[in-house]
Amino acid sequence: MDADNVLLDFDVINSLKELGGDEGDAFLKEIIDLYDNQYPELFNNIRINASLRDPLKLSQAAHALKGASLNIGAKELDAVCKEIEINGKENNLQPIPDMIYLLEEIHKETMKAIKEIIR
Repeated sequence: MDADNVLLDFDVINSLKELGGDEGDAFLKEIIDLYDNQYPELFNNIRINASLRDPLKLSQAAHALKGASLNIGAKELDAVCKEIEINGKENNLQPIPDMIYLLEEIHKETMKAIKEIIR
């Protein structure tokens, strides 16, 4: 299985293209650009609330990024955000720094894979 299949849900990506009709590729690119512009703030909210050791706000921040990631078919990002969200809800902050690092790495890989699709 190639890395893109682990990172991306092509059913979601293809659905976004279909939503765009004749301009499917342009519509997909627009959605990805919106996500790319939102990501720094969403990610920063996770980092800040982890450093403040606020499990409720951490969980909420992870939930927001999870939803945005799901919307573009970034299934591995979704999975890591879900783990952060669950750990926040369970007030288990110990694994969060490693998860945040993982989130950053997977985001880089995911955006690289998406940009290959929407050239």
